Amino acid sequence: MSQPPPRFAQYLQRAGRMLGSPGRVQNVLARVVSKLATSKGGIAELKASILLLVDLLRAWLSGEYRSVERGTLVAVLAALIYFVVPLDLVPDFLFGWGFVDDIAVITYVLNQIGHELEAFKTWREQNTDTSDESPQQ
Repeated sequence: MSQPPPRFAQYLQRAGRMLGSPGRVQNVLARVVSKLATSKGGIAELKASILLLVDLLRAWLSGEYRSVERGTLVAVLAALIYFVVPLDLVPDFLFGWGFVDDIAVITYVLNQIGHELEAFKTWREQNTDTSDESPQQ
């Protein structure tokens, strides 16, 4: 999919403004995690990818990871905002159809930023602290 989903440009603008407000971004991330915990159906197969997007934003917010373009951060945040807004193009309460547009937006962003996500995954693997693990006895 090379064309952005309908109305996604509005979410990009909103995310661009919100990116400068860490508290508001953290609020969106908390809402995403909460929605994922209660979601079933088609979105479940994208859960790991959505959590990766959440981790990317959290690492950037904390200052731990800065090797990411601003446009990528805006796109990720826009997709996550779209995910948590209950009345988007197809309202989430429409069972069976409610997540179709959410999946389309998440998939679009994942495809657009795949190279940066791979770099983030590599960084995260290299920076995972394993010193807290005690040997099995």
